[in-house]
Amino acid sequence: MSKKNSMGSDVVDGFACKPKVLDANKPVMYSAIQLFVCDGHRCKETHQDDIAKKIRAIIQELGLNKGTNRIKVTKTACNGACRFRNFAYIYRNAFSDNFTQENSFAAWKQVHKWSDEQWREMIIALSEGKIPEFAEQFKVEDKVYEDSQDL
Repeated sequence: MSKKNSMGSDVVDGFACKPKVLDANKPVMYSAIQLFVCDGHRCKETHQDDIAKKIRAIIQELGLNKGTNRIKVTKTACNGACRFRNFAYIYRNAFSDNFTQENSFAAWKQVHKWSDEQWREMIIALSEGKIPEFAEQFKVEDKVYEDSQDL
C-alpha cells in the first residue's frame, strides 16, 4: 500500500510528504516566482492595507495563482531592510519559463505607494520575465554592499 501525504498524493519511499508525481496546480508544490513582502513593524507604520492580500487577489484575478507560471506571495516579519520602507523582493525558479541569471532576483522599496494598476503591471511583467519601467525608480540596487570586503 502506498503512503499518502496530507494533499492526498502518493509519497516517494523514504520521504514523509514528497509526492511521486508533481502537480503544478497544488499551491505548495511549485511556483515560478516567489514574491516576498515585508510585513514588519516599521513597514506597517506607513500604510493601512494588507499589501500581500492585495497582491494575491491580483495574481488570482490574472490566473497566475496556479500552474507552471504560478506566483506565490509570502509575508515576512522583518527583512532588516527598514531603510527601504515597505521592501519587497522576488526569486525566480531556475526551472521556470523566462528564467535568466539577470532576472533571478529583484528588490524594490516603498511598494506601499504602488497602485493596484501598477501591481497588475508588475505581476504581468514578472510572468513574462520582465520588470515594468515604472518600477525602476523603486529598485534596490543588487549590490548594496558592493564595497564591503567582509561579505
